Amino acid sequence: MTRVRTLPGRLATPLIVLVLLAASAAQAQTPAPDPIPAPAPEPPKVEVTGFVDVYYEYNFNKVDPGARSFDVQHNAFSLSLAEVAFAKSVTPESRVGFRVDLDFGKTADLVASFEPEPNGQEIYKHIQQAYVSLLTGKVTWDAGKFVTPIGAEVIESQDNWNYSRSVLFGYAIPFYHVGVRANVAASDKLTLSGYLLNGWNNGSEINDNKTFAVGATLTPTENLTWIANYMVGKESAETDDNLNLFDTTLTLGGEKLSLMGNFDYGKWGDTSWWGIAGYAKLQATPNWDLVGRYEYVDDSDGGFMTFGTKLQTVAVTSDHTLAGELKLRLEYRTDFAAEPIFGKHDGSLKKSQTTLGASAVYSFGGKI
Repeated sequence: MTRVRTLPGRLATPLIVLVLLAASAAQAQTPAPDPIPAPAPEPPKVEVTGFVDVYYEYNFNKVDPGARSFDVQHNAFSLSLAEVAFAKSVTPESRVGFRVDLDFGKTADLVASFEPEPNGQEIYKHIQQAYVSLLTGKVTWDAGKFVTPIGAEVIESQDNWNYSRSVLFGYAIPFYHVGVRANVAASDKLTLSGYLLNGWNNGSEINDNKTFAVGATLTPTENLTWIANYMVGKESAETDDNLNLFDTTLTLGGEKLSLMGNFDYGKWGDTSWWGIAGYAKLQATPNWDLVGRYEYVDDSDGGFMTFGTKLQTVAVTSDHTLAGELKLRLEYRTDFAAEPIFGKHDGSLKKSQTTLGASAVYSFGGKI
C-alpha cells in the first residue's frame, strides 16, 4: 500500500495563509465591474379624453324652447358639443401639471356669449378650460381659465343625471372663471378651496375689482358628499353693488337609488333670487338609469336671472349606456311659469312649454 505523505501541521498553516494572501492581492488588482444604472423613470402620461354630443328636440309650442341652456333648437338635429381634453395631473412625484379642454359646437358659442368684449367671445369659445397646476405640500394651485365650482351640473351632458340642464345651472350661476384657485386637502374627508377671479364669465377684467370665492367639500362616508360655495364681487362697471351667491349640493349615493339636492341664493343690490332642485336616480339595470328632476326658482325681482317671475320644471330622463362608450337618452320635460314667458309659433306667449328629446354621446379616451 502506498502511503500519502502529508505536510507537518507547522508547515501547512503558513502555506495556507500565503495562498489566501496571494488570492486577495490578485482580487484587489482586478477592477470591480461598473454598477448597472437604474432605469430612468417613465415620464408622466398625458391623458386624452373627448366626446361628441348630438341631440334632437321637439317643442310642442313649435318654437325654439326658452329658459334652456344648451338644448335650444326645436325640430332640428343639432351638434351640441364636440370636445377633446388634454390633462396631466399633479402628484408628489410630478408636481407640475396642466389641463386644456377644446370645445366646438353650439354649446361652445352659448358659453362664450357672456364675454363682455366681442373679441373675447371668439378667443374663448373654443377654450373651455386652460390652466397650469402646481402641487406644494397639500395645496394644489391652478392658474388660468377653469369651469365654475358652483352648481350640481356641468357643461358636459354625459356627466349630468339629466340631459337638459336646470334653470339654476343656466341662469343663476356662472359657467367659468379666469384667475387663480387653491385646493387644500385638509383631511381625507375634507377639501377646502379659495379663488381670486376676474369675475363671472369674463376672460378680461371689466373693472378694477376682483371676485372672491371660498368652498368646502365634505365626504364623511363613501356615499355621502356635501359641497358648499360662496362667491362675492363687483360684476358691473356701472354699479358698486356686490353680486353675492351661495350654492350648496348634497348627494347621497346608493346601490340602486341615488338622491341629490341643490340650493342657490343670489343677491345683487336690491334684487335677489333663489331656487332649489331635487334629483332621484334609479339604476334599473347595470346599463339603464331612470332619472327625475324637479326644481323651483323664484326670480320675482327680475334681477340677475331676468325672468321676473317664478318657475318650475319637471324632467324625466331614460339613460341607456351601450358598451360603456355610447350613451343614449330620451327625455320628457315641462316648464311652468307664473306669468306667460314661453313663446308659441303664432307669436303669443303662454305659461308653459313641453319638449321631447333624444340625445347620443360617444366618449373616448387614452394616454399619450
